[in-house]
Amino acid sequence: MRRKFLLLLIISSCLLLCGCWDRKELSEVQLVAGMAVDLGEDAKYKITVEGLNAIELNSQTASGNAPSTVESIEGDSLAEITHQFNRYLPQSLIYSHMKVLVISEEAAKLGMLDFLDYVERNRELRDDFKILIAKGKAEDILKITYPFKKASSLKISPQVDNLLGEWGGDPGVRINDFISDLTLEGKSAVLAAVKVNGDPEKGRTMENITKVVPDAIVEIESLGVFKGDKLKGFMDLEATRSYLWITNQLKQTAINIHCEGDQYSAIRILQSNTNVDVKWENGKPDIHVKIKSEGLLEGTQCYKTVDSVKTYRKYEKLVNTTAAKEIKNTIQKAQKEFGSDIFGFGEIFRRQHNQQFMKVKDNWNNYFAEAKVKVDYDITIRRSGIRTESFLTKTKEER
Repeated sequence: MRRKFLLLLIISSCLLLCGCWDRKELSEVQLVAGMAVDLGEDAKYKITVEGLNAIELNSQTASGNAPSTVESIEGDSLAEITHQFNRYLPQSLIYSHMKVLVISEEAAKLGMLDFLDYVERNRELRDDFKILIAKGKAEDILKITYPFKKASSLKISPQVDNLLGEWGGDPGVRINDFISDLTLEGKSAVLAAVKVNGDPEKGRTMENITKVVPDAIVEIESLGVFKGDKLKGFMDLEATRSYLWITNQLKQTAINIHCEGDQYSAIRILQSNTNVDVKWENGKPDIHVKIKSEGLLEGTQCYKTVDSVKTYRKYEKLVNTTAAKEIKNTIQKAQKEFGSDIFGFGEIFRRQHNQQFMKVKDNWNNYFAEAKVKVDYDITIRRSGIRTESFLTKTKEER
């Protein structure tokens, strides 16, 4: 009986421990760092992938060859195209470490985003890659070399993260966020927009890596605004910060305030908290945005000695006025130029007053365009750096 039990145990273990049946050697695979989607000339889409050359990314093994390989294929389905790249590339492509998905402005304006179904459905793809709109050809974004990380996708990914954390110039949208915004009744989608600053032809050469001032560089340039599944246009980079403020996602930023003449001061915002109330009054939405922040004086040209509460209050008043105006202007631009509620006021209205929202949900963007908006901004400046008196004060007195 004992022997039979041991035999059964061995057979069961053999069935369960089947080994690495689907293993692939490192020399047989190539990691895809970025993907770009353009409209095709002979088919629906033109898909471009950037596959990494791991040897060139390691300083100890690099020999001066290209850090990545960029190839394009046209087809009518992203699912089909991604399995065809061995027409050009010898290794099996692995998409699980993809950092960037770039969509061309042309494709986004036509609303040709059905390829996202494959991206969301594919179990190999993670959900943490960045989605960007390219002003111009999306494939060009993946072809620009750069000294840091060398490969374009590996440079763009931390660039986006750091801009979001340091200043707030990226809306921080990932695939699940974007698809959610496309399907919500009370919110429209946004994406960061990038462009090639310089000559794209020169930017794709190895010489671009060796220059102090590159011939071309990928710049995070603006904010793409959607209405439904179509890109309607762009707002400036400052609008991204306002978007993050309103949606309570801003981490840190620095804001300039005008003192007098050509003199400015810079305030570092260290934390913010936003509350939004949406009511229905006189046949239209009434939106009230309230933001509280804390910060410090980071630099001043105003020759002010910051050693009294009165001076702090003056700076706080200037910040409150400047920030409230910037945020309100962004909301009004979304109302007048795009008629698109990118801030999710409709979703807030649905949560706060569900029955009223259900009556207007089908035409919410039209109601949003006519909404009354009020913005209150309140900052508390805690510190003035490590100085209470600027050397500029003494310089001015000596003059």
